[in-house]
Amino acid sequence: MRVSCLLQTTAGVGPLHIEVGPCFAVAALPHDLSGSSRYTMARHSKLQKQVLSLYRQFLRAGKEKPGFLPCIQAEFRKNASIPRTDVMHIEYLLRRGQRQLEQLRDVNTKQMGTFVKTKPEQR
Repeated sequence: MRVSCLLQTTAGVGPLHIEVGPCFAVAALPHDLSGSSRYTMARHSKLQKQVLSLYRQFLRAGKEKPGFLPCIQAEFRKNASIPRTDVMHIEYLLRRGQRQLEQLRDVNTKQMGTFVKTKPEQR
């Protein structure tokens, strides 16, 4: 799955088109840049800012506890494919993430466990 976004140059020269794949980003620069390398991101919605803030908080909290960072990154990447229009689901995940962050910050938290859906055994 690829996600595309447009960045506008601060000099107003033209847009920068970026395609982000699962593991890499490809940037296509406009031909008339005239040497300017300053770009600004498109403005994020309030909900996007909250999700990005939660992600940064998780990364900071996960640094102190070994083995947590890969799980945190995988969870956010898994949910990155949720459409922006599915606001109710995103808000639900945001609230759930805030509760999980509080648990992660707890000094008594030493390990992370997950529930995995398995297929019923065939008899």
